[in-house]
Amino acid sequence: MAYKVVLLVCALVQLSTAAVEVPGTLVKSSSALSFSPFAAAAEPTCDGFSVYTVCADCNNVLVCMGATSSKKNCTASAPATPYCMNGACSASYDSVGGCTPSGVTCTGVGFFPDPKVCQIYHYCEAIDEESSVYECPPNYVYNAETTLCKQKVLAADCVTVKCDETKIFVAYGTSKKYYAFCTFENSVATNIQVLKCPDNYSFDGSNCVFKCPGTGNYAHMDPNKYFQCYYSGAQLIYMVQSCSSGKTYDKDLRVCTTPKTTTAQPAVEE
Repeated sequence: MAYKVVLLVCALVQLSTAAVEVPGTLVKSSSALSFSPFAAAAEPTCDGFSVYTVCADCNNVLVCMGATSSKKNCTASAPATPYCMNGACSASYDSVGGCTPSGVTCTGVGFFPDPKVCQIYHYCEAIDEESSVYECPPNYVYNAETTLCKQKVLAADCVTVKCDETKIFVAYGTSKKYYAFCTFENSVATNIQVLKCPDNYSFDGSNCVFKCPGTGNYAHMDPNKYFQCYYSGAQLIYMVQSCSSGKTYDKDLRVCTTPKTTTAQPAVEE
């Protein structure tokens, strides 16, 4: 009996430890200038007679084949392993060599998972700007639902985007909030953009769809419209309502309001 109690306590300790989530570390700021350590040093060259591989830079493998050589771009040819480490494409980047993970072009504001590397995530301040990049501690992976890093217990804990050329949008793991758009060239995914559904929307495998969280008014993707949620019998349903001309829906006040306009101050001549 005592032995079973000890096993139970150990199991509970393991579960409680695994449940602890921590924030990642900023490894690349959106305001920082891009810098490759390889650019400051002489690019590796082949010896002219051996067959081997070496990293040409953070994302390219230099393939030496005797008197000839070729480069393989990991980001383009193997999106799941976009970095070069020890002469091969890898999901991990060579921090010792001074490499940093690449930022992404932001599709929204807030936290976003990296589409290729589960230990990395991004913070976006504005659409179309480059993200700031954060990295989880060793043996941790990003949890998109909590925007924190959790211990990797199972292989399934490492979530990345699985591109499918037959689909326009693909899911990000089992998330109902995040999804992705993959661009292909010659059937190879060359670019992956992670997107996020608005509040009260969820990804259904094809698009973001609205679901009433309760009764009341809620924001629509179209700023001139809103959802009116109410019960019809025991079922919670909604109608799409439109704001009157010249007004937009304010999600904080939950009513249609006239947008505030700012008048530029006239220049003062000295």
